Amino acid sequence: MAIQDYIIPTPLGEYVRTVPDDELIEAVSIYEARRQFVRWTINAATTAYYDCVVKEWNRRYNNRHLPRLPFTFDDVRHFADESIPEFENENK
Repeated sequence: MAIQDYIIPTPLGEYVRTVPDDELIEAVSIYEARRQFVRWTINAATTAYYDCVVKEWNRRYNNRHLPRLPFTFDDVRHFADESIPEFENENK
């Protein structure tokens, strides 16, 4: 393999510094919705990313409030689709 064929990993903190604000807000909002609705889909890597995103927001904005987007169960259910049974509405 030639050197250009290798993928050099980027440290998480270095990567998060390049993420735009709207993506930071979305990442935090999705994590918190998953924690509320489909908690079993969160692992250590997901939590590490969340913590890094919050830390980056605080670095950028000196601990100002990080806004959240409203997400519902239906917005995050795809993280757990294989473990949530589909129910037919019998009252159609």
